[in-house]
Amino acid sequence: MGSDALQDIKQSSSAMMAGGILAIIIGIIAIAVPAVASVSIAILVGILVIVLAVAWLLAAFQSSATPGWKVTGGILSVLLLIGGLWILFNPIDATIGLTAVIAVVFIAMGVVRVGTAIAHRGGEGAGLVGFGGALAIIIGVLIAAKFPSSAAWAIGLLVGIQFLFDGLGLVFVAAAIKGAIKSGGPTA
Repeated sequence: MGSDALQDIKQSSSAMMAGGILAIIIGIIAIAVPAVASVSIAILVGILVIVLAVAWLLAAFQSSATPGWKVTGGILSVLLLIGGLWILFNPIDATIGLTAVIAVVFIAMGVVRVGTAIAHRGGEGAGLVGFGGALAIIIGVLIAAKFPSSAAWAIGLLVGIQFLFDGLGLVFVAAAIKGAIKSGGPTA
């Protein structure tokens, strides 16, 4: 392997390690203060919806589409803008709505995974898919059972856990890459 490629890999693994550490820190903070993380995520969703509204507006009026499409795109962009602004000005209410959606999604995903595991029982990984599905159902039911008070912690906690595990994964992969480089690379 050329020295330029090796240098690129070293830089990439260093960036991966830094990103992993940052994700771990964000995950720990979100787990420690899930209510703040939940509201912050709702605000981020509001900002993203406003950006989507602007994109729809630009797409509708800068395209060579028919006048009907431009009106439809304009109406959609106005609705998205109203929704995004509502989320920004009412992040706690938005967090409650997002939490309800998350509960439903977890339960639905869990049911699909359990059904898939049953349909493919005996197949490779079916047990793990079924276990993951059962866990998703339990999490969804727990969130729904404590609703609306679960809005104060559910989103922040779940996102925090995701960031923590993603960060750990990045750190482990970066460490493995650095270890492989030090040992002379993988052997064939």
